Amino acid sequence: MASATTLIGLGMPAELASATADGVFSGTVTPTGQVVATAAGIRTKQAINNVGDTTPTAAELTTSFGTPATVGAGFVGVVKDNDADTNCFVVVSNGTSYFYLKFTKAT
Repeated sequence: MASATTLIGLGMPAELASATADGVFSGTVTPTGQVVATAAGIRTKQAINNVGDTTPTAAELTTSFGTPATVGAGFVGVVKDNDADTNCFVVVSNGTSYFYLKFTKAT
């Protein structure tokens, strides 16, 4: 049975600890089961870029994240339009194209 070292508050096994600085993991994890974020939620890449207010183009999303082939299938990111507090898009890639959903600001 392999031993595991746990970082305080992170519940992180020893094999991942070397890629962690200040509580932020900087490596790649490839889980084979379900991933559950019980306390703090999930944070993904956020780009700040001037994109169309209703329909960001593939070129604008490529500027934000790189090409769909580069980020790969299954990529999920967020675009905060022009660093304002008005338009927010969740973007996904299938490895060939980008897809997005615009969200409505809560009031």
